[in-house]
Amino acid sequence: MQRRYRTVSDLKENECARTISFDDPALAGKLTAMGVLPGAMIEMVRSAPFGKTFYIKVDGVRLALRAEEAATILVEL
Repeated sequence: MQRRYRTVSDLKENECARTISFDDPALAGKLTAMGVLPGAMIEMVRSAPFGKTFYIKVDGVRLALRAEEAATILVEL
């Protein structure tokens, strides 16, 4: 079985995935403080027009992420 890793910005609306790790160590501290922890379930609620902002739900908490932040979160389907 092949594992498929993607980023949060690759998720479609209402798609869920489990957080694996972060690409950017500098943003990792900020994201973990916001509750985006490795192993947490992420659901893509919706993306803003022009794809600059993503609205996600992490373990029941809604967050808004910039495209740069969303692209650093690696997820597994």
